[in-house]
Amino acid sequence: MTTPIYRNYYRQRTANQWRKIPAEHGDPSAIRPFLAGNWKMNLIPRAGVALAARIFDLCRDVRDVDMGFAPPFTGLSTLADYIEPDFLQREYGIGRNVFLLAQDTFFESKGAFTGEISADMLAAIGVDRVIIGHSDRRANLGKYFGFSSSVARRLSKNFLTQSHRRLSQREDPDIKILSAIGHLLEESNNDVLEGLEKFLEHELNERAGESDEAIQRKVHAALANGLQVIFCCGENREARREHETFKLLERQIRIGLEGVARPTMHEIIIAYEPIWAIGEGAKPAPPEQIAEVHDFIRNLLMDLYGEQVAARVRILYGGNVKPDNINEIMQIAGVDGALVGGASLNASDFSKIIRFGLPD
Repeated sequence: MTTPIYRNYYRQRTANQWRKIPAEHGDPSAIRPFLAGNWKMNLIPRAGVALAARIFDLCRDVRDVDMGFAPPFTGLSTLADYIEPDFLQREYGIGRNVFLLAQDTFFESKGAFTGEISADMLAAIGVDRVIIGHSDRRANLGKYFGFSSSVARRLSKNFLTQSHRRLSQREDPDIKILSAIGHLLEESNNDVLEGLEKFLEHELNERAGESDEAIQRKVHAALANGLQVIFCCGENREARREHETFKLLERQIRIGLEGVARPTMHEIIIAYEPIWAIGEGAKPAPPEQIAEVHDFIRNLLMDLYGEQVAARVRILYGGNVKPDNINEIMQIAGVDGALVGGASLNASDFSKIIRFGLPD
């Protein structure tokens, strides 16, 4: 399951297992781990530049891994100006291995979509890669924004009304079901209907998020505008408990990457984010679970795109990555880096993550 800590490597599949094979330092054809910091809704532009500068200072001459920074949309232009490669090379001995990330994009190029930002807008200000399908958006949109009770009311009453109409139009309707639906729709039973509405409202708020189909459209919009994609996938606690992790991940990947051609897969980075392992108080996934899921994802990619592509696609882990667990995570044969949340907001912590496997 684990290997020594390699910072540059090739990947081979022998005896149905994926292995990292060490590469010579600086080998341009080797796989380079990618350590990406997602700042989420934190830091004004000036503070973001100050944080990046401190991280670069602590990572001087580190050129054997890729680093990524995803500030809020308001900080993209400012950070893009600061991380100009020639400047970074001159000041810190790095540069070509630093990438500017956006936290999301929209699938339309223009129009009346208040608050959204298109892929071509991101490309125009120097963004290199975009995070798509992050767990915050896949799973938490309902919790953040909520659904009004009127939505649940319409869904409940409309569904029952339409079902009653369809059943009553049949030649031989089920009288018991028809009577039960009619009973629910009677004004005297509004309390029952209200209970159904509240249940539906709760379920919408708990489960609503971006659909796999919307994520697929975002992937294609990003690729069409020259952006590399960090494609996030992961299961919630319920799916893990019900042993449906692989089923859910396969659906997310098959739908989300549908239509992405084999030659284009080098523009895709996958990030496995178990939703239950993210956030304050949560614990990271155990190494054996990370290894199991990363192997599943890589084997699925092999089925979809062939062994050569599957060996090269970088698969990151995201979920409470810290300085004290990064070495253990990077020992896992299927892991090619990390998508880091809270720890990326601390220069000392994130620089230690970038410098995994190196002496202090």
